[in-house]
Amino acid sequence: MPIADHKKCTGCHICEIICSVQHHKTMNPKLAMVKVNSNWPWEDKVTICRQCKKPKCVEACPVDAIERVDGYLKIDQDKCTACLECVKACPFDGVVVSEITGKPILCDTCQGEYLCVGFCPAKVFSIVGKEQVSNRE
Repeated sequence: MPIADHKKCTGCHICEIICSVQHHKTMNPKLAMVKVNSNWPWEDKVTICRQCKKPKCVEACPVDAIERVDGYLKIDQDKCTACLECVKACPFDGVVVSEITGKPILCDTCQGEYLCVGFCPAKVFSIVGKEQVSNRE
């Protein structure tokens, strides 16, 4: 799963652009499932779902809107009430709130292709195996 080294982030937002193009066929960072949160002049913080083995977000959701679909965590937007309990529960700040809908969204890792990782010029992301991520919970 992708892990971000915030110290390397230059705030270029290429990861957001790649994500929006991949999933929505448009260059609109507001649609991205990965977010660069600017804290200028200090380091930027990249928010991305780690697809945990035992996700706290799933446990916290009062309407069971989060489940694994084809091996990846996904939020059923029709079930979601935007209570944001999943956002509060994530120990890695990995649940992104859509700037368009106000509802949480999760990175699906582009079904294992990790496009944001490959296109990041600053090499902010590294890939950690599922076993290693689950051991950090």
